[in-house]
Amino acid sequence: MKTEQPYSAPSRTSTVQKAADDRIQVWLSSYWTERMIWTCMIVMVWQWLVMLEPYWYDETLAMSRMFIIGLWGAVMLFPCQFIGRLLIALPALCYIVYRNLVQFDIWTDGGERWDKLLQFHPYIWFLLGLWLCCESLVVLVQGKARVFLWLLVQIMIFGILDSFTDEILWMQVAWIVGASLIWLICIHYKQMNTDYPNIWRGSVRYPLQMGLLAVFVISLIISVGVSVPEVKPILTDPYTAWSNRYGDGNNPMSDLVSKVTGSGSGSRTSTSGYSHSDAELGNGFNMDYMPVMSVTTEMRGYWRGESKDWYTGQGWDKTPKRNPIFSLRQQLTAADQPARNIPTRMIQQTIAMQNKDLYPVLFGLGMIESVESISNSLEAVLRWNDQEGEVRYEDPKTDKYPTSYTLTSRVPIFSEDDLRKSTRTISIDADRFHRYLQIPNTLPQRVKDLAQELTQDETNYYDKVKKVENYLRTQYRYTNAPNLSLRKSEDFVDAFLFEIKEGYCDHFSTSMAILLRSAGIPTRWVKGYAPGTRQNGDVPSHELTEQSQDSGAGTYQVTNAEAHSWVEVYMGDYGWVAFEPTPGFTYPRLQQEEKMPEPEKKEEQKPEEKQEEKKPVTKQERQDASLPAWLVQGAKWIVIVMASVCFLLLLWKWRTIGFSLRFFWLLKRNLTYKEQIILHTDLWLSYCRWKGMRKAPHETVREAAKRWSDQREGRSAPAAVIVKKFEQAKYGGHPIMESDVKQLKEAIRAYKHIR
Repeated sequence: MKTEQPYSAPSRTSTVQKAADDRIQVWLSSYWTERMIWTCMIVMVWQWLVMLEPYWYDETLAMSRMFIIGLWGAVMLFPCQFIGRLLIALPALCYIVYRNLVQFDIWTDGGERWDKLLQFHPYIWFLLGLWLCCESLVVLVQGKARVFLWLLVQIMIFGILDSFTDEILWMQVAWIVGASLIWLICIHYKQMNTDYPNIWRGSVRYPLQMGLLAVFVISLIISVGVSVPEVKPILTDPYTAWSNRYGDGNNPMSDLVSKVTGSGSGSRTSTSGYSHSDAELGNGFNMDYMPVMSVTTEMRGYWRGESKDWYTGQGWDKTPKRNPIFSLRQQLTAADQPARNIPTRMIQQTIAMQNKDLYPVLFGLGMIESVESISNSLEAVLRWNDQEGEVRYEDPKTDKYPTSYTLTSRVPIFSEDDLRKSTRTISIDADRFHRYLQIPNTLPQRVKDLAQELTQDETNYYDKVKKVENYLRTQYRYTNAPNLSLRKSEDFVDAFLFEIKEGYCDHFSTSMAILLRSAGIPTRWVKGYAPGTRQNGDVPSHELTEQSQDSGAGTYQVTNAEAHSWVEVYMGDYGWVAFEPTPGFTYPRLQQEEKMPEPEKKEEQKPEEKQEEKKPVTKQERQDASLPAWLVQGAKWIVIVMASVCFLLLLWKWRTIGFSLRFFWLLKRNLTYKEQIILHTDLWLSYCRWKGMRKAPHETVREAAKRWSDQREGRSAPAAVIVKKFEQAKYGGHPIMESDVKQLKEAIRAYKHIR
C-alpha cells in the first residue's frame, strides 16, 4: 500500500535564500563583455604608466599601479554599477595612499588629525583624476569607430615618443593593439547578442568557430612573420629623412620632445655620430640610430678612425703632418709598431658604407696593414700616417667617400702577464714622445695629484694604466646628458673628475689620457666606432663571454649610436695598446693562451643608453628582440593542426560522394543560373543558422522564412523575394535569367543589413 507524503510548503526563508542565490548567480554570470572591456581599458592605461615611468616619482608610480589593480578588482564585482565600484575603490584608494606614504617614508605620525589628513594631498586628488580618466574612457569609447580612433591616437603618441626620445615603447604598442582587438571582439559579441539573442542558446558552434578562427589568424600571422626573410625598406621612412636633413643635431622635433618630457639634465646640442671637430668636448647629445656601415670581419673589434695627440684643455687637436701617398695592397709600416718577436694575427675586414657622409679616414680593426680593394678608387688618393696609424682618404674631384673597401689589420696577441713583464723597465724618450706627453700649462694641480696618487704604488706601466682605467670605470657614472650646471672649472678633465663626475666616452677617454700623461706615460686619444650588433643569425655580441670559443667572425651592423672614443697607451715592445675606461664597454683582444678574441664580459651598451640607475633596451636591441620561442612554436603547431583538420574535413566531404572525381570537376565548372540561385539560397540558410535562425527539419524554406520574418520587422520583403526565386529555380519550369540571380543577391544583401 502506497503511503502519500504530506505536502510541505517551502518556507519563506528558503524561498528568499534561493531567490538571492539566483540573483547572485545571474549577477556573476552576466556582464562579461563589460568586464572584458574594462580589462582592455586598464591594460591600455597600464602601458601609459610604463611610458611615464622615467618621468614620475617612484611613490606616484607605485600608488597608480596599486590603484589600477584595485580598480580592476572592483570592476570584476561591479562592472555596470558605479555605486558598487565607489564603495570598494574609494576606501581602497585611501588605503593605497597611506600605505605608500609609509613605505616611502613620507608619512609622519605626529600632529593633529587635520595635519594627518593633509598628508593625503595631493596624492588622493591625483588618483581620483586617474579614476575619472578610466571611467570617462569606458563611457566615451563606445562602438567600433571610436575604438579604432582611440587606438590610432595612442599609436601616434607612442610612436612619436618612441622615435624622438630615449624610451623604447614597441612592446607597449603591441599590448595596446592586442587590447584594442579584444575590445572590438567584445563589442561585436555584445552587438550580436543584442541583434540575435538566440544565437548562443543551445549551440556553441558560432562562438567556437569565432574563437578558432581568431586563434588561427593570430597563429598564422605569427608564423608568417617569423618565417619571412628580412627585407630592407624600399622607401625611406619620414623620421629617417627628417634625421638626414637635420644630421647636424639641430633637429627641432627632438628638442621639442626633450623639452616636453624633461628628458636629460644636460645640454643636448648634437646627435651621436663620428665628429669632424673635437676642439670642444662635453656637451650632451641626442641619440641617432641611423646605420653607418656593415663590417664583415674575421674578428670582432673596435673600428678605429683617427687618433689625436694635442690636448687643449677643452678638447683635442692634431699635430700637422705631411703624409705620403700609397697604393692598394702595399704593406704599411707604422711607427712604434709591435716588435718582430711579438705574435700577431692578420684579420681581414670588408666595410660597406650605408650613408653618404664623407670621412677623413678608412675605418679598420687596430693597426691597418694594407688596403686590399676600394670602390671609387680611380680618382681617390690614399695617404698613410705612420705616426698615428691612419689611412687618410681624399677624393678631390668627386668629394665622395667609398661605398665599400677591404683591408687587412695586424693584431698583436698577448696576455696581461706579457704586458706587465715588458713594461717593468720601459724607457721613454721625452723628445720622441713629447706630443704624447703634452699637457696644457693651465691643467689644475689636483689632476696631477690624483694621477700621482693612483699610480705611485705600482711598479710597471701596465698596472699603472689598469689602476687609472679601473678607477674611472668604477667611480664615475655614464650618461649622455651630463649636468653641465655643476661645471666651474675651465679645464674639461678637471671639471669631469671633480665637479660633474658623470659623462660619456669622451669624458672617460680624455681623462684617462691626461691622467696617464701626468704620470709620465705616453697616450693618444682615439675615436671610431664600437663593434656594433652582429647580424645574420650569428651569436650576438652580448652573448660572447670569456669562455666563448666564438672568434666573433661575422657581419656587424654599425650605427651612429656606436660612435665611440678610447685611449691608446705606449707599451714598449707591444707598441700602442688600446684601453677602455668607459663603463659598460670592453675592448676585444686576442689572448695568447687561446689565440681567440677576449669577448666582452657583459652586454655592450651604446653611448646613448648607459645609465647607472636605469638601462633601457636599445633601439638596436629591438631589432634582435623576438617573440618567446614557446609562442612561436605554439603558433606553428596551431597552424599545422588546423590545416590538417581542414584537410580531413575536405576528405570527409569527398567521402560523402564516394570519393568520385566529379567532386573536383564540380569545383571548377561554371554553374547555371538555376544552380547559382540554389547555391546562394543554401549559403543564405547557413548565414541564418549562424545568426541563430535555424530551419527545423520538417520546415520548408518558405515556412522558416515566414517564422523568421515574424520575429523581426522588415524581413518580410527580402525574404519573400528569396523564397520566390528559390522555388522558381527548384521547382518551376520557367527559364532562369541573369536578372533573377541579381535580384536574389540584392534581396540577400538587404536581409543581412536589417538590424
